[in-house]
Amino acid sequence: MAELNALPLRLKNFFARYPPQLYSAKFTGITIPLTRREAKEAAVARAAELQNQVSAFSPPSRLVASILAQPISVSAPASSSQSELPTAETTEEAVPPTPTPTSTPSTLQKYPPNPFLPRKNFITGRWAGPKIGLRRQADLVNLAKEFGIEELLPPGRKSSAFKEERLLQRGLRIRGTGEGQKVKGHKWERRMGATLEKRKKAMESMPELIREWKQKGHGRGWKKYPK
Repeated sequence: MAELNALPLRLKNFFARYPPQLYSAKFTGITIPLTRREAKEAAVARAAELQNQVSAFSPPSRLVASILAQPISVSAPASSSQSELPTAETTEEAVPPTPTPTSTPSTLQKYPPNPFLPRKNFITGRWAGPKIGLRRQADLVNLAKEFGIEELLPPGRKSSAFKEERLLQRGLRIRGTGEGQKVKGHKWERRMGATLEKRKKAMESMPELIREWKQKGHGRGWKKYPK
């Protein structure tokens, strides 16, 4: 793993704003859903959990809106070595305190919003785009790959782990490769079989065509030229 001083300024600024201890999948064990169905199920479970916590501690309405606007995430299996989540003490030291009542649970502030994912406000039902777009995410992932610290970035759709898991689950998904499937293709591709067959017949009849050409005076009296 590269040292902090050897990293480019872009990665230094990113890790200064989004510490790996709070955002990276390596320390938090959080993964993102691969399909829309998994994302919907995770959203429903997340909303129910937040509503239960909010009803138990009853914080102010403004805090409820900020809590419900947190990103949707699916935790990794408990058997994996990276599924251990940071403790509340570590999170509270890194996150600056907010003017909230003392009855606010620390578990609601454990996971800050992922800058690589869009966020949904479960009160209004509206979505907010990610803080960092897909193009910038790809640039950060490529930079992190060069220095071997990709696991310190937050989970996102441009990460190698997400692409590998999606490839294993969905496969290549190339149109026309399945049983009984075919693609339209270009016109010359669709006619390639007939064209090759026509060329084959023309080559086989070429000696007879040359003999006939010579018998008719090398083109004199030739009424129809071959195509």
